Order: sequence, then structure tokens, then C-alpha cells
Amino acid sequence: MATITIRVQAFRLVAVLIVSVFILVLYLLRQPTHSIDSDVNIETAPELNADASGSRWSIGRAQLWYASQPWLLGANYLPSTSVNVLEMWQDQFDEITIQRELQWASYRLRMNTLRVFLHVLVWMEDSIQFFKRLDTFLDIAQKNNLKIMLVLFDECWNADPHLGEQPEPIPGVHNSQWVRCPGQSMVLNKTSWPILQEYTKQVIYRYRSDERIFAWDLYNEPECSKQVHIVLPLLRYIYSAARSVSNVQQPMTIGIATWPLSTRLALFELSVSDILTFHSYSTLVNLMQNITDLRQMEPGRPILCTEWLARPFGSTLFTHLEYFQSEKIGAIQWGLVAGRSQTYYQWRSPANAPMPKIWFHDVLYSNGTAFSKLEERFYFELNH
Repeated sequence: MATITIRVQAFRLVAVLIVSVFILVLYLLRQPTHSIDSDVNIETAPELNADASGSRWSIGRAQLWYASQPWLLGANYLPSTSVNVLEMWQDQFDEITIQRELQWASYRLRMNTLRVFLHVLVWMEDSIQFFKRLDTFLDIAQKNNLKIMLVLFDECWNADPHLGEQPEPIPGVHNSQWVRCPGQSMVLNKTSWPILQEYTKQVIYRYRSDERIFAWDLYNEPECSKQVHIVLPLLRYIYSAARSVSNVQQPMTIGIATWPLSTRLALFELSVSDILTFHSYSTLVNLMQNITDLRQMEPGRPILCTEWLARPFGSTLFTHLEYFQSEKIGAIQWGLVAGRSQTYYQWRSPANAPMPKIWFHDVLYSNGTAFSKLEERFYFELNH
């Protein structure tokens, strides 16, 4: 009887091992193949970075460009009536709201720039309509003395964007319906990359000398989806497409969002950017260290902070703006008018969270009332 029991146990153990090996094989087969990351191994990365950096602006050209600019002060902009970028640029394109809110940015807050995200899916559906709406937006911005930084791609938040009607915001949740661009399926499918290449080239070529646009941000936070080994080859591909457009008069950049600056992604971003851009949602002390690090890595290149303002984290107008101005660091905060993106809530805010007493991002209610009259006055009285 004991012998039978031992044999049964041995059989079960062998069966478990076989099933485990089978599951492991299936898991490995589902992973991206090595070829998708074949050009970013440790040995070849420095050489690739050096080759890519050969096409960027010289430090002298970047400095001359920056000297011709005012101190850049602005916000990342999404209309308060849009839940995400797709809703902004599709048939719901809200010209009336955009006109009103850009007037507030210019004349009440004395901003002179906005950072604005595009989406390749809208271009794919109807490029003529896409460019028509973009031109309308740029005209409105120009009438309000606002120059635009356009963002072509984005790796943050929801992985599966789709055209058409967008979901309603989840009450209490920060940026609950924001979507990536191009989205996970196109990132993983290399056969779709030529579409992304053509989108990049068409958009940049059309506006390559347009004074309404002051800079190109090629890819927002490529690390945000936590798959840098997959996204970095695409980032290199897009960068090459962007640089293939001749006589582009605006600088190109890919923003640094995480430290240290010694990662493969950060080293690539630093090596190819005409001007340095970065994100910081922390205290002034940390911000100052970020800028010191960037200046040590790339001395002489102009620097812009293209995402900041997180009041509960110590990133506030009163602590940061005068420092930005004194150092002539461009300052583009996250959020202008509170709306369907709900970015006045903190990251990871739970569903049905109450309206926070201290907003995370944004500065105006949708009716134009300022979250803080002191903040509004502070903006207006800045000497720039």
C-alpha cells in the first residue's frame, strides 16, 4: 500500500512539472521577440545615440533660438469639455470653448505658450479634417499670442485608444479616460510603424516653418507604460522619421520624465534633443537638482520644464515660478481649466472621491473662476 502511495505522489509530481514547463513555454512564446529590442542592447546603445545625435541642432543654434524667445510660460492644454485628446480633435472639436479658454490663458494669466497633444488615429481616419482642425486651433492660439509645442505620441494611461464616442469620466478619478498614442497594439505591431512614420513626417513637414509652433515634443514619457525595451526601438524609428524632414525651423525634443539620467532611455533622449525638456512634480529643492543634473549632462543647451504643478507635493506657483524665471527655464504646467479630464484630483484618486480642497493641477474652473485669486494675481503680476 505504501508503495502505491509513493507511486501516486511521484506521478502527481511529474504531472505538475510537465504542466509547469508547458505554462512557462506558453508564457515565453507570448513575449515580444528579441528582434523588437535588438538595437538597444548595452553594447550598441552608445553608438546608436552618437549616430542619432549627429542630426540635432548645435548648442550654438539652440542658444540663438532660445535667445529669440520670451521667457516661456504656459500650460499643457486640453479643453475643459474634452475627456481626452481623441475627444478634442474628433467631431466634438469645441472651437467656442477653445477660443474662450485661450483668451483666459493669454489675457488673465499672461501665458505665452501651450503644450498640446495630437493623436495619430484621428489623422488616420481623415487627415484633411485633422489638419483643418489643427489649423483652426493654431489660428486661435496665434490671435491670443500663444505659441504651441505639439506632442506627437504619448505612452501614458489607457493602452487601447479607439475612435468615436469616448467614455464618460469616472467620478473622482484623475485623467480617467486619457489614452496613449498610438496605443499598445500599434506599438507591438512593427508592420504598423510605417503609418506612424508617415504621420510624423506629414505633420512636421506641413508646419516645419510655421511661426505658430515653437517646438516639437516627439514622444511624451516613453517609460510611462513600463515597457521601455519595447518602446525605445519605436522611439528611435520616430526620431529618424522626424529628422528626415528637411529645413525644420523649430527645435525637437523628447522630455526626461524620470531619473537617474544614466538609463538607456534618458541617455537617448538627452543625446537627440535640440533643447532639453523635463517633467518635475516635486519640491523646489528636487527641481533645482534636476536642473543641475541636466546642465551637467548637456551644458549649454536651453531647458524647459514641460510638466509641473502638483500643489499637494510641494510643486506650486509660489515656490517655483520665480525660480524658473530667474533661471530662464521655460515653465509649462499641467492643466489650465478644470474639466472632464479631472486632473484637479491627485494621481490614484479613488472613484467617487470628493472634490479636493487643494487642487492637484489646473488653475481655473470651467466658468472662468480662479481656483485661487492669489494665484491668478501672481500670474498677472509676473514681470515678463
